[in-house]
Amino acid sequence: MHIDFESSGGYANIKLTYHGNTDTLPEEVANKLIQLVESSRIFDLNEKEVAPGLSGPPDVLHYRLVIHEGNKRISLSFNDITAPNSLHPLLTFLQELAWEQIRKGKSSP
Repeated sequence: MHIDFESSGGYANIKLTYHGNTDTLPEEVANKLIQLVESSRIFDLNEKEVAPGLSGPPDVLHYRLVIHEGNKRISLSFNDITAPNSLHPLLTFLQELAWEQIRKGKSSP
């Protein structure tokens, strides 16, 4: 499974990115990521259901998430307000992975 994740906004306007592939991640991280994707039911979401109509308050985080798994692909843009609760654990973990990449010097905010 290949994942491209971006988040930006909030009061600090921090931009985070994470690009990863479960085939190259440590097994524990890959398994957790796969489990979070499955439990989020992201492939059942419709982009129109989560697309933000307005930018929202200044502290809102905006997300872009693209996931490829086999012949399935989904690309979504949403924010904290429009994201279903089922996505929040996945978003939190992807943010942690993005910060870890920054700490290791593989990406910049």
